[in-house]
Amino acid sequence: MLALTFTGVARAEPVDFGRDVQPLLADRCFHCHGPDAKHREAELRLDVREAALAARAEGLPAVTPGKPEESALLARVSSADAELRMPPEDSGRKPLTSAEVALLRRWIESGAEWDRHWSFEPPRRPPLPADVTARHPIDAFIRNQLRTHGLAPAEPADKRTLIRRVTLDLIGLPPTVDEVEAFVADDSPDAYEKLVDRLLESPHYGERMAWPWLDAARYADTGGYQGDPDRTMWPWRDWVVRAMNDNMPFDQFTVEQLAGDLLPDATLEQRLATGFNRNHMHNAEGGRIAEETRVENVFDRVETTGTVWLGLTLQCARCHDHKFDPTSNEDYFGFFDFFNQTSEGGGTDRSTAVPPSLGYVPLEQRNRLESLDRRLAEARQRLLAPAAETDQRQAKWEGDWLQQWRSRPRRWQPLRFSAARSSGGAKVEQRDDLAVHVTGNRPEKDSYELTARTFGTISQLRLEALVDPQSPGKSVGRDELGNFVLSELELSWRPASNDGGAESGEFQPLAFASAEASISQGGYVAGQAIDGKLEPNNGWAPSGHTQKEPSWAVFRLREPLRAEGDIELSLRLRFESQHTHHAMALFRVSTSESSEVRGDESAGEDASLATLLELPADRRSEQQRLQLRERFRRTQPEYAPVVAELSELQRERDAAARAAAEVRVMVMDTIGKPRPTYVLVKGLYNNVTDKQVSARVPGMLPPLAPLPPQRADSTPNRLDLARWLVSADNPLTARVTVNRLWQEIFGRGIVTTPGDFGLQGARPSHPELLDWLAVEFVESGWDVKRLLKLIVTSETYCQSARTTPELLEKDPDNALLARSPRRRLPSWMLRDQALSIGGLLERKLGGPPVRPYQPAGVWAEATFGKKQYAMDAGEKLYRRSLYTFWRRIIGPTMFFDAAKRQTCEVQPSLTNTPLHALTTLNDVGYVEAARALAARALKRPGTAEERIAWAFASATSRPPESRELSLLSRRLDEYVRRFREQPAAAEQLLAIGASPPDAALDAAEHAAFTTLCNTLLNLDETLVRP
Repeated sequence: MLALTFTGVARAEPVDFGRDVQPLLADRCFHCHGPDAKHREAELRLDVREAALAARAEGLPAVTPGKPEESALLARVSSADAELRMPPEDSGRKPLTSAEVALLRRWIESGAEWDRHWSFEPPRRPPLPADVTARHPIDAFIRNQLRTHGLAPAEPADKRTLIRRVTLDLIGLPPTVDEVEAFVADDSPDAYEKLVDRLLESPHYGERMAWPWLDAARYADTGGYQGDPDRTMWPWRDWVVRAMNDNMPFDQFTVEQLAGDLLPDATLEQRLATGFNRNHMHNAEGGRIAEETRVENVFDRVETTGTVWLGLTLQCARCHDHKFDPTSNEDYFGFFDFFNQTSEGGGTDRSTAVPPSLGYVPLEQRNRLESLDRRLAEARQRLLAPAAETDQRQAKWEGDWLQQWRSRPRRWQPLRFSAARSSGGAKVEQRDDLAVHVTGNRPEKDSYELTARTFGTISQLRLEALVDPQSPGKSVGRDELGNFVLSELELSWRPASNDGGAESGEFQPLAFASAEASISQGGYVAGQAIDGKLEPNNGWAPSGHTQKEPSWAVFRLREPLRAEGDIELSLRLRFESQHTHHAMALFRVSTSESSEVRGDESAGEDASLATLLELPADRRSEQQRLQLRERFRRTQPEYAPVVAELSELQRERDAAARAAAEVRVMVMDTIGKPRPTYVLVKGLYNNVTDKQVSARVPGMLPPLAPLPPQRADSTPNRLDLARWLVSADNPLTARVTVNRLWQEIFGRGIVTTPGDFGLQGARPSHPELLDWLAVEFVESGWDVKRLLKLIVTSETYCQSARTTPELLEKDPDNALLARSPRRRLPSWMLRDQALSIGGLLERKLGGPPVRPYQPAGVWAEATFGKKQYAMDAGEKLYRRSLYTFWRRIIGPTMFFDAAKRQTCEVQPSLTNTPLHALTTLNDVGYVEAARALAARALKRPGTAEERIAWAFASATSRPPESRELSLLSRRLDEYVRRFREQPAAAEQLLAIGASPPDAALDAAEHAAFTTLCNTLLNLDETLVRP
């Protein structure tokens, strides 16, 4: 506690309940005398004022304001009798010191004022300290604290330090030498502000700020546990990066991730955002009980949400009332109910996207397709623009073309039906592509009757069964499994009149000789559809319920039908199977002159054109008229340029469509019928009480907003929860979020327990500043970039990191920020920095995870040989660390002390392990980066010393001092001499890494400079944030 760190000051100040007393009671007393009713001892409660002041049957009240001698609490904690003294010796809690007892005495003497815990009260914007000289509001609060403790801020950092610091903090990469020199040379008063604005607009800002969010969201590329199956969640990771770069307001960022699927007319991106709460581990091991897994997954969502947005340890109320915070066991399961309404089953699904999931084409690919579609539409509009003279030529072309078509042999000619009906009352419609779509009523048995006008010889008929994604089985049939049985196919004909009307003659039946099909079920072959036997277990059936793919059947006439002039065909498809609803959902019917044409041959474009031209002009739709116009104009010389443009655009569009592969991503959804939520004894899935609870938030916080009248009969859902989290009444979300952003910049939060703002959490080092920033954040529209700019433009941020013995004695942890915090860069940032300095970094954003260098056998060792690491090649080796494949049971080996990504983590660890030094000195990736940096330096004009100075500045953002340059030059000469003597060693060093060394460089010089650059990449200045 900050108040206890500076004890000399604390004793001189009036006792503050929230700062001095409540933390003491919470730590020593609440475990047995706090909110947990089931485990409360002696029916004494000390977390509520009324209970602590209440008269007790066996003696004095625990606390009697103004009368310490009549307060049992003071008597028990100061008792000399070990049997009476509290806390008991076997409680695991330390007895109070004499100073702490004196503190309680003073508090009681002063009236025992009792306030609610600070974080449960809404933040109010405090006034800036009036008697502190500061141009920036952050500096006013910081300097006020410094003055109280007899300290002063450090001098401003130099410009080279400042650009290195802010660049690493905001984009996670070091500045280039040119960027540093340009900033140093810029004497304008707004030079630093321009630098900050440029960094905040960098696409790499989103990558840097996404990392801590992925830690909190427990993002990984596998499901965890022993099997650790791969999963596809990277589109959600890319969504986070885009949201950060777009500066999506944090309230919207919250709502879309927790409940994007529940927003009105939710977009694909909003549904994707809900992947936040599917990032948890999923136990798919054989023998696992599905309900146990499902409940564990809901527990994870409850506790992650509580940590990330509320900064509360809700998990401590899973089995019983919270021991310290006023969160009951029923509160926990009320919160549980929000996340208990998804269709997730919890089974042993090992797929890459355990349902519920979303079919997703990456945004960049969709944008590319949309752009090409727009350009195609614009070009097509130019092609189809009205032109009277051209339209006159088109009329003659149509007649000539149709006459030629009728005179040549035809293959498959799709039939256009003039009438189509279902005997069972279904809706039967023919689409523009001449496929017949059956929707609506689903009778148990049905018969389709269709009439078409055609001409010429007919030798066989083809029936194509097409996949209908709108049908219940999403296949070729109308039943739930997606199949059909064609019991009988009947075809008849009669001559048609020249004016389009039918003759009065009767339809004459046509006999079939044989049939074949692309797919047939056993016992249901195509020939059974023309055998005249209308029986319940007879007919043609494909395997629509298992293969879900198109199929066809060809029926050959016993004798070809040859007629003079046009004819009218009547086709009847009968579905009389013993299996209900087994009728076709989507199909196309074609005829052929030749009996030799195979069923899988295409009808071709000419057949489609002929079908259009056969249709009388006054019956053509606008779309059909435009199709004919386009077909004609593509043959005309004056339209050749736009036709060529269309062809090229279509080629690009086809290539983009092939590349735009859909992936499935796990997301949230809501089941139709609400699932009841019951309190679980000790949090066990199979120990269910009869105590049903509905969705609610912890009782010590403001209630949810009332539901609108149209939802009066329903319970609150995730969308209500998300909006409550970012409502003006919520006292925690803004504080918690501001605190974590402060932590990202300064290395420690204003509250040093970012995941616990409850009674066991740390008190804020600067409570007024925290509240001021929280209010500012909300009033700015939850603008994250604005808040970060506010922080990094403060003089507190821009001060030097130099320290003094006095500072180290008075403020060893730098809690008061009398100097800038200097700390080691996280391991993932060190790798990105090395790649950047070496010029190897591949800077493109997004995409599937990559597999850079990793020691062989690590995965196999951790997975009993079941998973083998297949290293990538090319640019994938040099992507930012954010995109590295993260196996949950063993993360990337080069990321020391990083979050495990198995549960939510909001407090990163600094790493000082010697293993990391071994990695930065010897790992393939780091040595290759040193080699690449050496090659860059050697290709620069100038002397050896000038090249050394450039490489040094690339690594540290400053030029070397003369003594440093002299030392490095001597080292380089020594390395060159050694590699001249040992050319094989030089070749061996230069062969490290997948990128080929530059053969134009002298091998000994390149190896020597590589060794020198390896030293530069491992300097303390290079490895720390200054």
